[in-house]
Amino acid sequence: MRALALVLVLLGATPAPASVPGKSLMDHLSKGLRTTQVGDWVTYKLDGGGARVHYWRLAVVGEEKDKKGRDALWLEMETGTHPAMRAPLSQIRMLIARGNGTAFDPEGITRLVVAMGFDKPQEYSQEALDWTLTKHPSPQAPPAAPAGRLPEPPVVRSGQETRLMTPAGTVTAVPIEVLYRSTVVKRTWMSREIPILQLAKIEIPRISHAMEVVEYGVNARSRMLLPDPKTPQVKLEYAEKAFPQLPWLEEETHE
Repeated sequence: MRALALVLVLLGATPAPASVPGKSLMDHLSKGLRTTQVGDWVTYKLDGGGARVHYWRLAVVGEEKDKKGRDALWLEMETGTHPAMRAPLSQIRMLIARGNGTAFDPEGITRLVVAMGFDKPQEYSQEALDWTLTKHPSPQAPPAAPAGRLPEPPVVRSGQETRLMTPAGTVTAVPIEVLYRSTVVKRTWMSREIPILQLAKIEIPRISHAMEVVEYGVNARSRMLLPDPKTPQVKLEYAEKAFPQLPWLEEETHE
């Protein structure tokens, strides 16, 4: 379930064109950012240092109206230790409402199907889905500052459009940096050329973590088998036990 938590964090935290600081990023995205389409896919490499390397694939494999009548896309995710997702560790499929034409609405998930390892895929019940989306990922509140002392707020700045080398090739991107007392806590590279999230790379220098694009394209097809209608749905009790806490994401969120 770590992959599901990660995508929820990214869908909710990836800068939207209307809220990102810096005119350079706004200009960059306005030069040709297109609406996400069925067939878009992208694979990222997650490097936690040493041998902790995993891959994460996102693919848009269908579209339909959700139960609230909104235009929605089926987003399929796979995680594994091989970039081609041979024997994936997990497969997740979500029906997500479109946001403002160019992105997903992180609160618009109305269906969720999960397969872990060799387990058969199961769809979440409405109760379990509601709990998952409202309770997790839920960063813990940062400790209160000592009386009379206000914590120094982080500084967010965006750089100029530049050419960024990635395993998927060189793309045009704009860096967004989060600084605390002049130290770069996180650097995010946004690129209009990368489908779905427009995300090229994330770096967290202090703990030597990074995520970067390794492949992308526009010809995705569904690779996940959907459960038979008679398959029992995931209940709330299982969701409470299965959904992990992500301390490294929480730490990153608060710095």
